Amino acid sequence: MSEARKPMAKSKKKIFFPKIRLAELVARGGGISRDQAVEGAMKTLEDMRGKADLEIQRSIAAMETIVGAHKSDPLDVDKMTAILRHADQIVTLAGTFCYEELDVAAKSLCDITDGLLRIGQHDHKPIAVHVHTLRLLAPGAPASLSPEHAHILLGELAKVSAYLNFGSLAAAGADDAAPAAR
Repeated sequence: MSEARKPMAKSKKKIFFPKIRLAELVARGGGISRDQAVEGAMKTLEDMRGKADLEIQRSIAAMETIVGAHKSDPLDVDKMTAILRHADQIVTLAGTFCYEELDVAAKSLCDITDGLLRIGQHDHKPIAVHVHTLRLLAPGAPASLSPEHAHILLGELAKVSAYLNFGSLAAAGADDAAPAAR
C-alpha cells in the first residue's frame, strides 16, 4: 500500500469531568431510600399546611379590602394588579395543598382580572364575585360547603368566565410556549 493510502491514526481526545460535590455524594452511597425521602417531604409539607392556610386567609382578606373599598368605583390598574398577585399566591398554595375547588376559583379570578386589564376595563363586580367565592371555598371557612355546593359555585364562576370570554391564562401560556419548543 502506498503512503498516500494509509489511514491516518485517529488522535484520542481526553474528556475531563470536573469533580463536583453532588457527584461525590452520589458516589458515596448510603442515605435514605426514595420512599423515605418522599414520606419525609410529605410530612414536611403537611407541617406547613397551617401556615399556608393562614396565608390564603390573608390574601383573601387583602382582596376583600380592595374590592370592598370600591363597591361602586372601578378598580385602578394598581388595585387589579394587587388582586392578581394575591390570587396567584392562592393558586400556588391551593395547588400545593390539594385544595382543588379553591385552585379552580383562584385561577378563574386570575383569568378574569387579567382579561379585564388587557381590554382596559376596570369593573370590580366579576372580581368581587370571585373573591367572595374564594372566601367560601377557603380552608377553615366558617360554613364548610358540601362538594355539591362547591361544584355549583364553580359552575357559576364558569358562567361569568364564559360570558366575558377571556380564556385561560394557563392555556395562553401553553400556546405561547409551543412555538418556542419547535
